[in-house]
Amino acid sequence: MSDPMADTLRMLDNWEHDAVEKAAKFQDMADRVAEVAITESVADGAVSATVGNNGLPTDIAMTDRVREMSPDEIAANVMAAIRKAQSRYPQRLAEIMAETVGDDPAGAHIVAEAERNFPPPPEDDEEPSARLGEVETDDEAPQPTPPPPRRTRPSTPDDEDDDFGDEALLDR
Repeated sequence: MSDPMADTLRMLDNWEHDAVEKAAKFQDMADRVAEVAITESVADGAVSATVGNNGLPTDIAMTDRVREMSPDEIAANVMAAIRKAQSRYPQRLAEIMAETVGDDPAGAHIVAEAERNFPPPPEDDEEPSARLGEVETDDEAPQPTPPPPRRTRPSTPDDEDDDFGDEALLDR
């Protein structure tokens, strides 16, 4: 027959060992995620964007070839480069999770959130610059109503010389 106190102590020791091991794995994961930087280019390398460890842009770079683009094309290509870099972020997190914490529910949740926040870019062959700036108009769309005119109070004879008298306002 086993000693219940010894079994309990052994169970607590195992639990503590597992917790310390798991904390070390998650610290390794956090350290590796902190180093993440993903750079992608579009427009044949004319525009590139880098996203950091949170998936947000940390750098935008352009070559002299952007001088041949309109401002709308530049803006569209910047956004396309950012989206392209962000779309790789969930996969990179999944790789780090697999290498550090393995099949852990917390790691799976982190990857799922990244996938939700940074979905893959659209897979159409259309250049992003062809979409930006193109505004579809609908002649039958309701036009915004102008703001109502400002109400003014009726003027009185005293209004013409209402400059606080001969005194300066701050001298009172």
